[in-house]
Amino acid sequence: MENRINHIIARVLSGESSSDDILSLSEWLNENEKNRDEFRRLKNYWDADVAFKHSVAPAFSADKLQQKINVQRRQTDRRQLWRNAIPLIAAACLLFILSTAFFLYNTNDRTSEYYTLLTGEHTSNFTMEDGTVITLNKNSRLSYSDKYGKSSRDVKLEGEAYFEVAKDSGKPFQVEMNGASITVLGTHFNIKADAESDDITATLVEGSIRFEGAKQNIVMTPNQQLTFSRSTNKVDVKEIDTDTFTAWKDGLLKYKSIPFTKLIENLKDIYQVEIQIDDERLADPSVTVSGTFGQEQSFEQILKVISYSLPVQWTNNNGVYHIQYATLKKTMPMRER
Repeated sequence: MENRINHIIARVLSGESSSDDILSLSEWLNENEKNRDEFRRLKNYWDADVAFKHSVAPAFSADKLQQKINVQRRQTDRRQLWRNAIPLIAAACLLFILSTAFFLYNTNDRTSEYYTLLTGEHTSNFTMEDGTVITLNKNSRLSYSDKYGKSSRDVKLEGEAYFEVAKDSGKPFQVEMNGASITVLGTHFNIKADAESDDITATLVEGSIRFEGAKQNIVMTPNQQLTFSRSTNKVDVKEIDTDTFTAWKDGLLKYKSIPFTKLIENLKDIYQVEIQIDDERLADPSVTVSGTFGQEQSFEQILKVISYSLPVQWTNNNGVYHIQYATLKKTMPMRER
């Protein structure tokens, strides 16, 4: 594991890292106090070796860091030991170079450092230091400060995530979104706050949460879903089946009596395909569908399952799916002999 972490650090330092590299480093630091002590020890070594004694803020750039290293390399033969220790020093340098740094010394007057978790085409599960479990959906971003867990537990979300918050009455857990926030002491809930969408949707599974918008302060109860419009500041709260909106964390797509047009819009976002409904009968809001699909299923496989209960057929023309109402074939009666 040590070799792997060193390779990850080297990739990040060279600018060739991926979001998976950053996530792996985060998980390694979250594993135990020993790993965090090792980081602090390396930071002490770095501070002493390059005579950089004051607190470092995010504005400290990679260029300045490289200049400092170049100066130290030209000083004395003692720098040979330093050059041999580059793989170790990299662990300390890393968090200064990245804007998403954390685990620095506790000082009251320093600037907070932030760490950001990104997901691509896969969901990701991770556990915060306080025991809170977060499942981050595809193409989502979650950020938090190195002060997380000290006096409060604040995170910022873009995209969708499911939270299982560890109870701590003295340190409220707060999710900040662009234009709204949710505060909770301990509960299970889902939030969808895509950056390109006007709506923020909060779905409460267990416990209670307080939603705060521009002019709203609403306490939700289990099996409620709140939708907040960022442009109009309007709020809508309704009773729902929470399983439908949290099934994604288990690798499922679940729908219950929703308009066919809405299902198609959801599938367009999930599979990133162009879809056109060419028949007005299918565009009628009264045409609803229900079903549960695995996220590993292809778009055409899902359409095939739907066709068992709803007469639809489709064609793929240059990457655009055209969906029509299926024409039922008439069967000729058999003649008696």
